[in-house]
Amino acid sequence: MSKPTVDIVIPSYNARDLLKKNLPKILKYSPEVGQIIIVDDGGNDDTQEFLKKNFPEIKVLKNKQNLGFPKSINRGISVSKADFVVLLNNDVCPTNRYIQSALKYFKDEEVFAVTLNEKHSAPPHLVWKKGKLHFTRSEDKSKPRYSAWASGGTAIFRRSLWNKLGGFNEVYSPGYWEDIDLGWRAWKSGYKIIFDPQAKVVHQHESSFNKLDQNYLNLIKQRNELICTWLNISDISLSFSHIMSMILYSSLHPGYFKVIFKALFYLPQANKHLYNSKNQKRTDKEVLALVNQTL
Repeated sequence: MSKPTVDIVIPSYNARDLLKKNLPKILKYSPEVGQIIIVDDGGNDDTQEFLKKNFPEIKVLKNKQNLGFPKSINRGISVSKADFVVLLNNDVCPTNRYIQSALKYFKDEEVFAVTLNEKHSAPPHLVWKKGKLHFTRSEDKSKPRYSAWASGGTAIFRRSLWNKLGGFNEVYSPGYWEDIDLGWRAWKSGYKIIFDPQAKVVHQHESSFNKLDQNYLNLIKQRNELICTWLNISDISLSFSHIMSMILYSSLHPGYFKVIFKALFYLPQANKHLYNSKNQKRTDKEVLALVNQTL
């Protein structure tokens, strides 16, 4: 059997200094990687010149304007030919053997992705509560477990299934909830996502999103949460509880109508073909019963 091929895709926006800090360790701890692809998302700093001078082996794609996280990731993966693609944020630093550890789970052909173990975080524990998806952090991160999604900034994906599932839905641009959406589609399509406690990375949370207006980002998060729910949840009882929850919450917080209208405005832009019910092998409730289990 031939050795699996692996590429890394890193989106970056005006983050030359983060790349300067983290790329040497990414190269050091990623000997399995054939190609590193950096998507410069319309930045106006000297990222391209810096990379060309100091890391000429890295492939750089330049967006003409800032397109956001989902579109940049989709573009980066579209030029990869590898069996597996590692997604790393530009503020993530891996540790030794992280890829080697994660790859063993892909011996199971139903595994779509492996989400990595962030040093200062823990895998999500997902439940349906009060008409919406609620996630907290699991207290125990010592054991591999099924995860509801694979983090868009710290995970390894089987590229063939990424293409089959259609990648990130770009309606979520500039970002947030696109990885949850993809994870839910993967689970409902019969695939699996695993959290690997031994595949360790350090996420420093210094990304470009932290530089943006936080009120705007909060609106985007709430908008995308609604879009994700509307596109993915098809169970009648869960959908009914969601509608009732929106009615109650909006009556108590009239400002939430702005979020609803924003979500309704962007919903027609969603790639609806990604949600073909013929491809669904699990129900929403079956997914909820699986995603928090340890292996």
